[in-house]
Amino acid sequence: MKHSSSHLRRYATILTGWLWCLCAVSRPSLSDLSIRVMLSENGDARITETRHMHIDSEGTEVYVVVGHLNGSRVTDLCVTDESGQNYTYIGEWDVDCSRAEKSGRCGIVTKSDGYELCWGLGDSGERTYITSYTVTNMVKRYDDADGFNYMFVAEGISPEPEHVSLVISRADGKPFAEDTAAIWGFRYDGYVYFDNGNIVAETTEPFDRHSAMIVMARFPHGFFSPEMTQGGTFEEVKERAFEGSD
Repeated sequence: MKHSSSHLRRYATILTGWLWCLCAVSRPSLSDLSIRVMLSENGDARITETRHMHIDSEGTEVYVVVGHLNGSRVTDLCVTDESGQNYTYIGEWDVDCSRAEKSGRCGIVTKSDGYELCWGLGDSGERTYITSYTVTNMVKRYDDADGFNYMFVAEGISPEPEHVSLVISRADGKPFAEDTAAIWGFRYDGYVYFDNGNIVAETTEPFDRHSAMIVMARFPHGFFSPEMTQGGTFEEVKERAFEGSD
């Protein structure tokens, strides 16, 4: 299972959890998270995430956790904001830098089980951050089908989004068809459906601390040409995904 979530780093000397509760009235907020995914024929995914946020004086950065990628990699991170500023990519990110030092910059923390994609908060107020990156080999080849089971928004995202929308398309414009593809959504209140040849998922309720957005999709062999082959069948992936779900 792959995981992706975003977090606003905060610093406190003691009793961090309690201080977070006490500051809840003025904490940063995420009113809308819009995710657009373009799938290439080779199975790579270009993901663009747009966050509409209210930023206060707390914290120094936002970071997106991408982990448990099963052989996939994250590359080509780009960040812009509502002013059109292109953030400077600095490579390996230093989480201990100040808010001023991180402003206008982005980078990656490489971890044993994945990555943190980071950028500086910059000014307080109503902000929009547009983050783009590539996940290689999202679509994998199985014995009986091609497909993916990907957590686009993971449990524990902070701030918790009030609304999430996700649109998945083929980069070449080839439409997904209900009679040949199948899709499922997990861990959120809302919908997943085909619309105009795209896969669409959307929440109908704000996230809570247990929410996530997972979308699973199956395609017939030949619709993609995945570069990565995964042992076993997609049906086995589906059965594991449905364990404990409703």
